[in-house]
Amino acid sequence: MQDKKTVQENRSMKRDKKAKIISIQDAMCMLIETKGYENVTIRDIAEAGGVSIGLIYKYFPGGKFDILKEISYRYTDELLMTNKSENIDFNDFPGYIRNVIKNMQQYTRDNISLSKALIIAALLGGEIVEEIKNLDFKNEYYKSVSEFFCSFNGVEVGDKDPLEVLIDWGIAVKGIIQCDLIYSLSLIKSEESLTDLMVDISLKIWGYQNIS
Repeated sequence: MQDKKTVQENRSMKRDKKAKIISIQDAMCMLIETKGYENVTIRDIAEAGGVSIGLIYKYFPGGKFDILKEISYRYTDELLMTNKSENIDFNDFPGYIRNVIKNMQQYTRDNISLSKALIIAALLGGEIVEEIKNLDFKNEYYKSVSEFFCSFNGVEVGDKDPLEVLIDWGIAVKGIIQCDLIYSLSLIKSEESLTDLMVDISLKIWGYQNIS
């Protein structure tokens, strides 16, 4: 059995590791905004995050795209509220979807420089596109997210693969938000109208049936 001192040391190490990982991720975001994804190097991230290059590769063996991927997981949990499931009404899928979309819109507004930089990197067809093509969207993380969506009453995907539905939904909603960010969709009267549109699309994609 571990003594009290050993337990405290383990907790301190875990906190220190988490702090360093967040520092690396925050440095990555800042550098993408200022330099563009393709111009960021691991050395840049190490200097900005106050860590060693070796430590970055220890936590993120795949380099900077690994960092970007983990940032995506981190914020996906927050945006979809999967880390706060105890506060979610699983009988109100439309309400949940509306909150998620508003969270995504707010996140885009709050991180507009980062969002634009990533969109530009993707549009330029650089290395980030190749990395995304090779990304395994059928890993355990996305599987658990798709199962989370299917746990709502009224969601019925039939014989479709929930993972494929999740990917289709993500592409549709993110595509609309990104187009609005770049082009400011003039045909949409207001942000609320845009939200209504994305909610309607989301409910159709997830095969929602009002069972009340």
